[in-house]
Amino acid sequence: MKPKILAAILIVFISLGSTSAQAQSYLDLEDQVQEFTLANGITFLVLGRHDVPVFSFNTYLNAGSSDEVTGITGIAHILEHMAFKGTDQIGTENYRKEKAAMAAEDAAFALLRAERAKGALADPAKLDELEQAFEAAKDAAREFVVTGEFDQIVENNGGHGMNASTWVDATNYYYNLPANRLELWAYLEGSRMANPVLREFYTEKDGPVTEERRMRVDNNPWGILIEQFQNLAFSAHPYHHRTIGYMSDIENISRQDCEEFYRKYYVGKNMTVAVVGDVEFAEVKQLAERYFKDVSAAEPPKMTTVEPPQLGEKRMRIFHESQPIYAAGYHIGNINHPDFPVYEVIADILGQGRTSRLYKALVKEQKLAVYVGTMAGFPDNKYPSLIGVMAVPVKDVTALEVEESIFVEIDKLVEEGVTQEELTGVKQRAKANFIRSLRSNQGLASQLGHYQAKTGDWRNMFTQVEKIEAVTADDVQRVAEEIFDAKNRTVVYIETIEEES
Repeated sequence: MKPKILAAILIVFISLGSTSAQAQSYLDLEDQVQEFTLANGITFLVLGRHDVPVFSFNTYLNAGSSDEVTGITGIAHILEHMAFKGTDQIGTENYRKEKAAMAAEDAAFALLRAERAKGALADPAKLDELEQAFEAAKDAAREFVVTGEFDQIVENNGGHGMNASTWVDATNYYYNLPANRLELWAYLEGSRMANPVLREFYTEKDGPVTEERRMRVDNNPWGILIEQFQNLAFSAHPYHHRTIGYMSDIENISRQDCEEFYRKYYVGKNMTVAVVGDVEFAEVKQLAERYFKDVSAAEPPKMTTVEPPQLGEKRMRIFHESQPIYAAGYHIGNINHPDFPVYEVIADILGQGRTSRLYKALVKEQKLAVYVGTMAGFPDNKYPSLIGVMAVPVKDVTALEVEESIFVEIDKLVEEGVTQEELTGVKQRAKANFIRSLRSNQGLASQLGHYQAKTGDWRNMFTQVEKIEAVTADDVQRVAEEIFDAKNRTVVYIETIEEES
């Protein structure tokens, strides 16, 4: 069968296979998950669903941009890009020669970076000479690259949906394959997790990664706002910077920097691999022991920095040619805090969806905003974070006019609490959303890895609805009074200025 036909059939199978979670109670799934841990610390979670002959996986790495330090911001995202470049067996014409060429490339970059570091004292002529030498070294290293071979192997074997994501607290790798390609998956995934070859490193970071920074932040008003918002809200904790990193860091990160980050964080105790679909536990375990054994067993670093209590409101006005945009945040605990379900309830009632208070007040009734929304756990939730409120005013309305109405609704919530009808609606939505997240094999695999890594036990995934259902009106008012305090607040907004002619 041709690969493209097989891939199309696989997509249909995945869609068909997504209905089994609806046919059974989501609590029944908990009893079907099996787990094992390799000697190097990798946790594997296996859930057999034998409706159709396909499976999905999610490799959840418990590391992201919150593990970066000044000088290497953006490195977790760069390393994610590298995972698609292949191994010493895949993606190369001659790895021995390629390795020597990459070493020459590294040496050329080191000289260029050292001259750049001189700043205003750098010799322009020498910089130009070193730039040319570096470009020549990159070209030489690329001569050995078989572009896209890793992706092509997956596609030729019926793979679908191959992708990855880097966020603040985690990096995820995932795709779907026919059930009879389980060993191929184990070989491919084990190889790139144990020993990635950082080929085309400088080409990738100076090209797609740099362009992504420009698109997502530098040339994007929302990106500018969010970056400044994080910078202001967190003074000590690494939630301070965005996942994409700062441009100066991206430009100066070396392959050696990336290798060092990999050795620290791509270790067994930081990995959860969830496999869901038409697989057998014994076979997954046998293949995992064979192909994932070379992942490092080193102890990953632990975060010790704690954001200090905020002593007063933080506020920033950004002057920009774009329309006004508004963001406010209030510090809260992390995903394991006893009140986290209450934070989620508050965020839902306040600003999630068309039935929320902020939407009804600002968009429907007062017609002050075209968008308003809230989120519990911004920018992520492994560590204490924020309840965030974002809004976009309508034409000719300022961010501060929108802010006034937002504060009115927050004050009402603090003073008057919530209704039983609102609580019931939140609980119904929470259950429905959770069940929807379990419809696909990939959704299940993602959720299992997320809860295992962030809460220490995947079983907590099946208690989240119960915790939301236990929240009372008194809980909401108590927590609202604690968090919605002006000195606990950070505000950043864009004030429109005329574009220079």
